[in-house]
Amino acid sequence: MNLKGSMSSGGATYAFKLDGEKISKLEVERTKATMIDGYSKYLGDKIDRSLIDIIAFNEVVNKNITLKIADDLKVKVPGSEVSEQYDRIESSIGNREQFKRMLQVQGYTRKSFKEELEKNLIVAKTLEKIRENVVLTEDEIKEFYDENQYTMFNGKKLDEVKDSIVKELKEIKGNEEYAVLLEQYRNKIKLDNIADEYFAYVEKPELESDGFVVTNLDMARKTLQNLFLTNGDREKARELSKEYYDNQFKLAKEAVARGIKVDENLPLDYKFAEYNRELFENIKNSLNPTDEQLKEFFNKNRMAYDVFPSSDAYIAILKVDPSEADKAAAKEKANELLKKLTVENFADMARENTDEPNSNGGDLGWFSKKDMVEPFQKAVFEGEVGKIYPEPVETVFGQHLIYIADRNDEEERARASHILVTPKISQETLEQKEKELGALKAKLIENKVKFEDLAKENKDVLHSGLYSNINDAGYIPNLGYNSDLTKLIFKAPLNKIETAVINDTIFIFEKVKEVKYKAADFNENKAKIKDDYLNYQSQEEMKKLI
Repeated sequence: MNLKGSMSSGGATYAFKLDGEKISKLEVERTKATMIDGYSKYLGDKIDRSLIDIIAFNEVVNKNITLKIADDLKVKVPGSEVSEQYDRIESSIGNREQFKRMLQVQGYTRKSFKEELEKNLIVAKTLEKIRENVVLTEDEIKEFYDENQYTMFNGKKLDEVKDSIVKELKEIKGNEEYAVLLEQYRNKIKLDNIADEYFAYVEKPELESDGFVVTNLDMARKTLQNLFLTNGDREKARELSKEYYDNQFKLAKEAVARGIKVDENLPLDYKFAEYNRELFENIKNSLNPTDEQLKEFFNKNRMAYDVFPSSDAYIAILKVDPSEADKAAAKEKANELLKKLTVENFADMARENTDEPNSNGGDLGWFSKKDMVEPFQKAVFEGEVGKIYPEPVETVFGQHLIYIADRNDEEERARASHILVTPKISQETLEQKEKELGALKAKLIENKVKFEDLAKENKDVLHSGLYSNINDAGYIPNLGYNSDLTKLIFKAPLNKIETAVINDTIFIFEKVKEVKYKAADFNENKAKIKDDYLNYQSQEEMKKLI
């Protein structure tokens, strides 16, 4: 980056100038706050703010450079699209005054927030345009397919996966092209008049080896990632980052020695990724295993090539809401419990009777008024402190029996315990719902509606679609474990619509494919065995290089 003019004079209200345009301190601080908030959810107080400082500062630089790229590419966003997004965000808050206060806290006016939304949309559309403009050759598509035929594509034919390859490659190459553009603009753009407190965050060299330069920004990004691996240990995270780049230096040096070349305009991490990929392919292409070696590898890993039982099935999951009779039964149970409750036995009764998981004797601790749903908060803030609320309180979760332990009316905070009694869905309710779904099942049988469209047909359908590679151990990919349902699917005949009630949930399903167990045969699987062997041996050779 073209650094000119060094630091700004004290007292400037802007963080820096980018080609003469002032970038406000507020924009940098807002970006830092957003990143800290996001990472703190996972790292808590173990987050390293010094890393965030460097990354956030350069994120702001990159965003404003992207806006310059957008200008050159003539990317525009219509005002109607900005207004639509603004209205959507405002309506999601629900209260206009609350939304206005939220904007003020973050340093926005209505106008400046719309301007920020416009910038964000322009950045997103710039990336989209770059990806859309990527032109792929048939050779590139074939090469990507060959590299991933037995991994990503599970041995499927090229024609079956070509569309997904094009989509994947456009994204990969589009991101790469954007990174190159960003690097080019960063190298020629003028960044100056940097406020004193931000000067240390400017990208600068930190590690160097054989012409490769790792910057403080590269190190900050990698170290922040490694904090997740080290449970927040900053020193270990930094050691891992140095070790990672030392290894990358070694692999890149070996690649160069083998005559491998990559685009010099690529940012460092993209260069390393390309050197890794090309070096891996170079090693892989140099190997020429014998049949004996492949058979030995096959025998050691035979189970990986066996075909295990699996099924593909359309599955629709339908919610069942408690009936009025179910709700009345829950209220009756709550009233019976209330008669037995005292302040002294509340915690013990909660442990024995609440339907809330992981209940600590029903203790909710201190909470703000706004934290609870209205019927619950109304009871807590109107009831008598030190006593049990005189009647069950109904919310969307069920019936609550509430002990109001303490309250601070000025701060609108309270401490309370509760016992939750949820309505149990009765067998009668399930049977009634199953009868109601007869018409829906009939439409499926008569092919008047498809599984994919069931949610439009019936509001009770939560999910509906095709689930592939369901195994007989009970696992349904993208749905999770449900051994009861998978047993029924495996027992069911092909292409027959079935229904099942399992744990208060109704399922409609149709098995459309079934694969039986088959022991692996070497000759039938030779191509995949060879590819796996070459990948394994190449990876082992790569490890030796570091």
